[in-house]
Amino acid sequence: MIRKLTILLLTLMLPGFLLAQAGKISGTVTDQGTGEPLIGANILIVGTSFGAATDLNGEYDIRNLNAGVYEVRCSYVGFQTKTIANVRVNTGLTTEVDFQLAGEGFETEEIRVISERPLIQKDATNQTRITTSEDIDALPVRGVNNIIGLSAGVVLKDNNVFVRGGRLDEVGFYLEGVSITNPMFGGRAVRLSQDAIEEIQVQAGGYTAEFGGANAGIIRQQLKSGGPELRASVEYITDNLTFKGKDDFFDGEQSLGAYQYGYNEIIASVSGPLLDERFKFFLNFNYNYQKDQNPQPYPGIDIGPVVDFQSGDSLNLVFPAGPVYGNQRTDYTYAGTFNMDFKPLLFRFTGTYTGTVQDANPAQRADRSAGNVADFLNPRIGYLDQSNGSFSAKMTHVLNPNLFYEISGGYQFSTSERLDPYLQDDFWAYGDSVANAEAGVIWARSDKDLERMADYSASQRRYQTPFNYNVFGFEFRGVNDPPVNYAKNSRTQFNINAALQWMIGKVHSIKMGGEYKQYTLRNWTVGGQSSFAANVNQLMTDNTALSLEDARESTLITNGVNNYGYDVFGNETDEDGFFAPHKPVFFGAYIQDKIEMKDLILNVGLRYDYIDIDNLMFKDPAYPDAGVNKSSGELDMAGWEEVPTFDAVSPRLGFSFPVTDRTVFHAQYGRFIQQSRLIDAYQGYYRTGYELRGGFFIPSPVGKNIRPTKTTQYEVGFTQQITDFMSFDITGYYKDIKDQVVYVLQDVGANSAYQSYSTLGNGDFATTKGVEITLNMRRYKRLLMNATVAFQDAQGTGSFPNSNRGIVGAPLDGVTIFNPVYISPLEFNNAIRGNMNLDYRFGPDDGPVWAHSLGFSALLTYSGGHPFTRGVGAADLEGDARNRRPVEPLNASNTPSTFQVDLRIDKTFHIFDKLSANVYLNIINIFDSFNVENVFLRTGLPDDDGFISDPELSAQLTETYGQQYVDVYNALNIDYYEQYQQAWGTLATNPYIYGPPRQIRFGIRLEY
Repeated sequence: MIRKLTILLLTLMLPGFLLAQAGKISGTVTDQGTGEPLIGANILIVGTSFGAATDLNGEYDIRNLNAGVYEVRCSYVGFQTKTIANVRVNTGLTTEVDFQLAGEGFETEEIRVISERPLIQKDATNQTRITTSEDIDALPVRGVNNIIGLSAGVVLKDNNVFVRGGRLDEVGFYLEGVSITNPMFGGRAVRLSQDAIEEIQVQAGGYTAEFGGANAGIIRQQLKSGGPELRASVEYITDNLTFKGKDDFFDGEQSLGAYQYGYNEIIASVSGPLLDERFKFFLNFNYNYQKDQNPQPYPGIDIGPVVDFQSGDSLNLVFPAGPVYGNQRTDYTYAGTFNMDFKPLLFRFTGTYTGTVQDANPAQRADRSAGNVADFLNPRIGYLDQSNGSFSAKMTHVLNPNLFYEISGGYQFSTSERLDPYLQDDFWAYGDSVANAEAGVIWARSDKDLERMADYSASQRRYQTPFNYNVFGFEFRGVNDPPVNYAKNSRTQFNINAALQWMIGKVHSIKMGGEYKQYTLRNWTVGGQSSFAANVNQLMTDNTALSLEDARESTLITNGVNNYGYDVFGNETDEDGFFAPHKPVFFGAYIQDKIEMKDLILNVGLRYDYIDIDNLMFKDPAYPDAGVNKSSGELDMAGWEEVPTFDAVSPRLGFSFPVTDRTVFHAQYGRFIQQSRLIDAYQGYYRTGYELRGGFFIPSPVGKNIRPTKTTQYEVGFTQQITDFMSFDITGYYKDIKDQVVYVLQDVGANSAYQSYSTLGNGDFATTKGVEITLNMRRYKRLLMNATVAFQDAQGTGSFPNSNRGIVGAPLDGVTIFNPVYISPLEFNNAIRGNMNLDYRFGPDDGPVWAHSLGFSALLTYSGGHPFTRGVGAADLEGDARNRRPVEPLNASNTPSTFQVDLRIDKTFHIFDKLSANVYLNIINIFDSFNVENVFLRTGLPDDDGFISDPELSAQLTETYGQQYVDVYNALNIDYYEQYQQAWGTLATNPYIYGPPRQIRFGIRLEY
C-alpha cells in the first residue's frame, strides 16, 4: 500500500499524459504585395477566446485546440481582414495556416476562404492515419471497428482489431486521452457511437514516449465538441424496407434481394453554445436494436419430421433461412462533451455510457451464439445485462504563451450479468421444478420422461431438468430447460494525469508527464448450476447435521467456483485474502522533446513504466500441495506469495525530414513494454485448485506470474504529393516481439500428490515485417478517393496463448515437458489486405437539377485470407486439438481471398435555410459474395468437414439411419455450423465460416 501511495503522489507531482490530446494551428502572416512578415497581426479562432499575435518573423502558434473544424480569422490595421474556414485540427498534430493580407487600396470587405485538407503532415514522425467525422459520415459501413479496419496495418479478423502482427490484446484504445482498453481480454472496453466521434487516429507503431501499455498500435478517439452555433440532428436507419411485423422477420423470405435482419437505429445530436460562447456542449444519443446481431448467409432447414427409432425421440426439423432466433441485442449509448473557457483556465468534461441487453449464450455452449439450431425447441432464452462507460475531466492552465500545464482524471467502468429471464440471480433454483413453477415456468413431462423417471424418488423427480431430445446422436435442448449459468463481473478504472509543456524558443517543445492508473476487477462464475438444487438436497439428506449454507458452499467449491472480488456465494467483498478483488496498478512517466527546425523535426523521448498486477502465485510451483489441499480443495495462504512488480525504461526516437513542400521522409525506433491480458493471470483460487485436481490437461490454465511482453520496432517511410490534389505514402516496418504468453507444462516434485499440470508463462516470440501504401486524393471534379494496401509477413511460435496446447498436452516420443519453438505464419496474418473508397458527389448547385447534392460512395475491400493448418483425426475435428494430427507444416494453408463491395447512395434536400434532409440507401455486400473467412480443418473447405464424404467415418451411421441422417448432419454441422464461435479458451473472438451476407438499409437524417 505504501508503494502504491508513493506512486500516486509522484504522479500528482509529475507532468503527464493527456497533453498529446491537444492540437495546434501555426503559420505566418505576410503582406500579399511585398511578401514581408506582418508583426503584431491578430489571429483569432472564431467563436472562441483562442488567438495569438505574430512575432518579429510574422509567425504565430495557437495551442490547446480540441480536434475539430474551425474558422481562423486574421486582421491587421490597414490590411483586409481574411477568414479561412474548414480548418481541420487533429489530435497531437500541427495544422499550418498561412495568411497573405492585401494592403491599402484594396476593398476593405472581409475575404472568406475555404481551406483544403492538407495532403502531407510534416510534423508526424511516425505513420498516423486519421479518419475525421466527415469521412465517417460518407462511408457506407457502420461500426467503429469496421472504420478502424480500413487503416493500413490493421487486420480485422472475426470483428477484432489486430495491428501489424500483434496479438489481440496488444492494441491500446484511448478516448479523450483515457485508456479504454479492456484489461482482461484486450480490445475496446467501451462501446462508442460513431456519430459522436470527431476523429479516429490510428498509429500502427512508432508512437512517442507519451504512450505506454500497447505494443502493436494506438487507436485514439476524440469526441465531438460544440461549435459557435446551435446545431441539432436526428437520424433513423432500418432494414425493414417492406414494413414487416416483428414476427414476420423469420418467414424465410427475401425482400429486394436480401433478408431483413431486424436492424433499427436512431441517432440524435445537439450541440452549440450554452449561455455564451465560453460554454459549449455536445450531446449524442444512439439507440440500436438488432433482431440478429451476427447476420450470416444461413440457408434454412426444411427436413421435416425426423424420428429416431433407437432413442424414440422425434421432432419437426424446420428452420427458416435468414435471421436466427434468440440472437437479438439492444444498445442505448449516450455521449457528451462540455467545454468551459475561463482563459487562462480551460475545462473540458467528457463522458459516454452504454446499456446493453442481449440474448445470452446457452449453458452447455458457453462461448457460442444463442441462435444455434440445437436450441430452437427451447423458448427460454437467457440474457446478458451489460453496461459500460468512460468519464473524464481536464483542466488546462496557460501560464504564458510558452508554458502551460494540465491536470486530468478519468473513470471507466464495465459490468456484466448473465441471467435466466425467470429466476434471475437465484441460481440455486435453476434446477428446481417447484421454484420454476412458482416463477411461471412449468416443466412438462412426456410419457417417455415419466418412464425414464419411474424409479426416481420424489426429490429426484423434483430436481430433474427437462430431458434433451436425441435424434441420430444430435442433442436438442428440452423445452424450458434453464438456458444459462448465472455469472457476473465488474471492472472499474481510475486514472489521474498531470502534464507540463514548455516551449523553448521556436525549436524545443519539452513535455514531461506521468499517469497513475488502477483497476478494481471482480468476477464470479461457476458451471453446472442446473444440478445445484439436487446436489444441495442430496448433501443435506446424507448429513442431516449439515447446514444449508455449508451444503451450498461445498457444492460451489466442488464445482470449481471462479471468484475474486466476490465471496464464494457471489456477494461483493473487499476483504483481503483469496477473495479480494484484483487491483492492478500501472504507472508511467516520460520526458519528450519535440525539436522543430525548418528541415528536420525530431521526437526524442524516454518512458518509465511500473506494473503491479496484484496477484498471488505458488511459492513453489512444483509443490502446489502447500497452497491447495489435494483431497478437500481447501486453500492455505502459507503456500502462496505475491507476484513481484515489474519496471522498465523504454527509449523512443523519431524524425521527420521535409525534403521539399511535397516530399517528407520519416523514420522511427522504439521499445515498448506491455502487460499482457489479465484473463491469463487471474483465476479464482478455488477454481485453480479444482482444475489442478482434475489432471494435467487443464481446460483453462492461467499463469499467475505472467510478465510483460516486450517489442522493438523500426519504421521508415516517405510521403509524396504528386499533384495538387493527390499524395501517396509508403511505410516499411520491422517488429521483434518477445515474452508473449505461451502454454506450458509445469512438472511437479516426487512428493506432490498432483500430476504435472498446464499453466501459462512467457516464451512465445514473433517477428513481423511489412510494407503499407496509402493513397489520398482530395475531391477533384466531384471525385474523392482514399486507398490502402498492406503487405505483411507475421510469423511466430504461437498466435494465441493456447496455440500449442495440443503438442504440449500430447507430446510425441514420450517427452513429458515440451515447449515448441517452431516458427510459422500467425493465424491473424493477412499477406495482403487493401481497400478503396470512392466518393462521387454533386454540390448543392452542381450539375442537372436532379443531381444537386447527390452522392455515391463505394467501398471495396480485399483480403488475401489467413493461415490455417489442415489435419485429420476424430469427428470433432474443430474442437480439442489433441483429437487431430496435422498433415502439413503449421499454418501452411491459407483460406480463400475475400472481396466485398459496399455502397451508399444519398441525396440532400434543403427544406428551409437551416433545415436539410439527407436520404440514403446503404447496401452491405452488394454482390452478396460468399466470402469464406474460416474453413473446416480436415478438408480446407467451407462446405465439407470431411465426415460424410469419408466412408470410414460415416458409413456405419449412414447405414443405420439412412439418408435422413446425412440431411440432418449437413444441416447442423455444415449449413449451421457454429463451433467456430467456440474460440478455445478465453480468446473473446466469434469466428464464423462466412462474412456478412447482403443487407439493405434505408436512412434519413434531418439536420438543423
